[in-house]
Amino acid sequence: MMISTEMGIKGAYQDESTARSYVANRFTSQLNRMLHDRQVAAVQGAIDRLRPGKTLEIAPGPGRLTRHLRPSGKLVALEYNESMIAQGRPHTTTRSDWVRGDGFHLPFAPGFDLVYSFRFIRHFRRADRERLYAEIRRVLRPGGQFILDAVNVQISAPLRAKRPEDFPIYDKLYRRDELFEELTGAGFNPISAQPVYKFKRCQTLSQVLVGPRADWLNRLVIRVLERFPSRDGEEWIVTCERV
Repeated sequence: MMISTEMGIKGAYQDESTARSYVANRFTSQLNRMLHDRQVAAVQGAIDRLRPGKTLEIAPGPGRLTRHLRPSGKLVALEYNESMIAQGRPHTTTRSDWVRGDGFHLPFAPGFDLVYSFRFIRHFRRADRERLYAEIRRVLRPGGQFILDAVNVQISAPLRAKRPEDFPIYDKLYRRDELFEELTGAGFNPISAQPVYKFKRCQTLSQVLVGPRADWLNRLVIRVLERFPSRDGEEWIVTCERV
């Protein structure tokens, strides 16, 4: 059975060895490095546009994104697992404050200009996602922006069906219209959904066939393919505005 509960997700990432190896195990392939770079660019782009005085990152893990950002004001990284905080805090800027806390009970008053979270909200069932949305909306000022990731059911479901053992943790898989309806119902106005992994099958094929022989060429192939226009990818980076 897939892990999808609040306590289950917390437990899945609490081990110290998981924290130490998190980035190495998940973000060293050229395919996942590209995803990481797109996520960093999306958040940094929002920071550069909005110049937020206060930014909140929920569930940063070991600071995979946090350490690559240039905040315009104070950046608060809220993480539940102490082992993740121990890995992330030394690598982030002096403008970053690490706080141990729970995304379901944010220990903050309203006033954030930007909130973002990746590889977190999508792991929960609808009722728990709604609890998270409510807390994010509570601490985000009206007009502030919220960035998250979401998985496209049309592309991802067939891939996951072939190797279900690779996905022990639940991910909500969306249609685009379903995703936007959910966010609108939670009090957010969806602004954009940037597709990522636009040509996942071809990019994965390059990873498997080209990567072991010529990693530089694999990187080139994956990133060139990502430049071609496409409305959808296997994932989206979604930007919303608090209503």
